[in-house]
Amino acid sequence: MTILKFWQLEFKAFFRAPQWEVAAIAKIFIGLMVLFMFMYLVALGPGIYYILKKMFPNHSTIDLINQGVFFLFLIECVARFFFQQPPSTHIQSWILLPIKKRTLLNNLLLRSLLSPYNFTPWLLYLPVAVVRVIEGTFWTTSGTWFIHLLCITLILNYLILLVNKSNRFFISILILTVLGVGLEFYTDFSLTKTFARGIEWLEQNPISLLVTSAILFLMYKLAYQYLRARFYLDLGLAKKPEKVRQLGFAFLGGYGRLGAFLKNDLRLLFRNTRPKQDLLVSFMFLFYGLLFFSMEMYNTNSIILVFASVMITGGFSFTYGQKVPSWDSEYYALLMTQNLTYREYLDSKWWLMVVFVMISLIVSTFYLFFGWNIFLYVVSGALYNMGIGCYINLYSGAYYHLPIKLNVKAGAFANSKAFSLTQLLFTIPKLGLPVLIFFMADFFMGESAGFLALSASGILGMVTKKYVLNHIAKIYSHRKYKTIEAFLKN
Repeated sequence: MTILKFWQLEFKAFFRAPQWEVAAIAKIFIGLMVLFMFMYLVALGPGIYYILKKMFPNHSTIDLINQGVFFLFLIECVARFFFQQPPSTHIQSWILLPIKKRTLLNNLLLRSLLSPYNFTPWLLYLPVAVVRVIEGTFWTTSGTWFIHLLCITLILNYLILLVNKSNRFFISILILTVLGVGLEFYTDFSLTKTFARGIEWLEQNPISLLVTSAILFLMYKLAYQYLRARFYLDLGLAKKPEKVRQLGFAFLGGYGRLGAFLKNDLRLLFRNTRPKQDLLVSFMFLFYGLLFFSMEMYNTNSIILVFASVMITGGFSFTYGQKVPSWDSEYYALLMTQNLTYREYLDSKWWLMVVFVMISLIVSTFYLFFGWNIFLYVVSGALYNMGIGCYINLYSGAYYHLPIKLNVKAGAFANSKAFSLTQLLFTIPKLGLPVLIFFMADFFMGESAGFLALSASGILGMVTKKYVLNHIAKIYSHRKYKTIEAFLKN
């Protein structure tokens, strides 16, 4: 069986699947969004080249770009570690058929090249290489530079397959990033400049392409051998027993059924791969404000500041809240047979999100470095998230019917079923409502009134929690059987 045959069977499986029309529409929308991002990246490369050339006329433009590429590769490593998944192939079905393992594994490894991360060199580095040729660089030098970066990207692709789920690798990348930043600002030695000089040497010596190509081939063979050694139903593909972390949370025992729900939610968060992935994403949201607060051009734009402030403390609410009740999809049907009410169920979710908003607010006190005015944006955004944002996320969760596999990482652009026009529409009130509340008060009565209005809306939401949650519980109850059916079907 050829690799082309595998792709033909995958194509047939897509159109024979139930509700393939919905999946096709979702893929079209996702494809349009990806196309927009790709066009943005294509324009970004030449734009950065000419901006750097104008801002630093006394420095080598390509040297500055190479220094930036160093951090791009570090970011790519972290993104691949948390989001890249091997291509979904029905291995357990194929392995029982008279098909050579070599064919299956080569298909798996070659399909991994279609990962969105592997398009970065073609969209970002290739336009820069073309601009360099236009600006007078020899095409052989510019082409060598591009091929080296392409090879490094593909090396990372197979490296991630080898170190997947290795915490040591992630910690190593994190330490390297901190070390690079520290050396860059506090010593004369610079990892970025060393990397840039290394890339410059490689592009000046085309024979070095043999070395990077050999390393790429070696990584491919290592990934092949790694997968082949685990390519057995009773070894690599079988579920392995895992040591369960003893997370008692005894202090919640005095809160009755609410405490029992919270204990289950916290255990789910800290024991499983997918929730921990979302926890990391919500942690990264804490630094979202650095993109705007550190730029003088945004410091006077209240709309941008409110948007950033809501994102800082609302990261967990966004990533976790909108997927209620999908977090419990693996046992949701059983859960609905128990003696519990939706009101109790949603109450625990709300408290969990509120506590994480409070923790995020405490951690984000470092924004005081930008002044009290900026921190007031963060505080008012946190109060809004506790009083209004959590309700909107819970409300949108009632229409999110995609089951979540707790121990499977989410892949970027990997699941077209995750696309939902309803969820897309819910982003309008999630992000637009706080901006509208602040803008209206700010426009008529000034910035202080904007802080007061945003904070008061959150406090009012917390005061009316009983009535709002009762209303949301009715919606969950009304959609109960649709939710169970969707979870079982998918």
